[in-house]
Amino acid sequence: MMLRVAGGNAAAAAKSAPVARALSTAAATTTDDSYNFVASRRAYRAEVKLLRKTFIDEVARRKEQQARDAEAQRLKIMKEKAARLEIKRQQQAIRAAEVAREKALHEEKVRQYFEEKVLVREARNAEVEKRRQALLDVLREQSKSWITSENLEDKLKEDVFMYSSEQVAARAAFDPSAATGSAMSWLEKLQRMKPAGLKEESEEAVVAEESEKEEE
Repeated sequence: MMLRVAGGNAAAAAKSAPVARALSTAAATTTDDSYNFVASRRAYRAEVKLLRKTFIDEVARRKEQQARDAEAQRLKIMKEKAARLEIKRQQQAIRAAEVAREKALHEEKVRQYFEEKVLVREARNAEVEKRRQALLDVLREQSKSWITSENLEDKLKEDVFMYSSEQVAARAAFDPSAATGSAMSWLEKLQRMKPAGLKEESEEAVVAEESEKEEE
């Protein structure tokens, strides 16, 4: 009986062996497929991570490059602005120097003009003073023969009068006393006579004085 049971078990085991191998093979295949999926997923995630890191690095590099470019552009703009300001400052300095030079020249011209004007005025005043002094000298010299209240009696004496050569000739040609039969009036004598010592140049001095006044 026991042998029959053992034989039956062996037969059952022999029949179930292929099934067991098939199940084992299926399990192994399933395990391999699961492993391949996990490995593929891990590889995908690693690749995505690498791509993400590469992208982040590229973005960071671009930002740094943009920042460097922006800084370089800012520095360039600042340098150009500084250069323009320097040129403008130099131009303003040159213009200020030109304005100062023109102002100095104008002031010098004005100063020279007024100096020349003062010199001309002083020269004219000196000339006027010289002429005035000359006229005063002439009048002072002539005043010696003027008739004043002090010398009135002496100046009007008969012996101080004399006839000029023209008056003598005129009297010879026409004698009012002989023509009218009356004595020459005292006024006519005064008109025809000149005081003794009166210089002939006095009339010329008076004429010269009048001409100088007209020129002024």
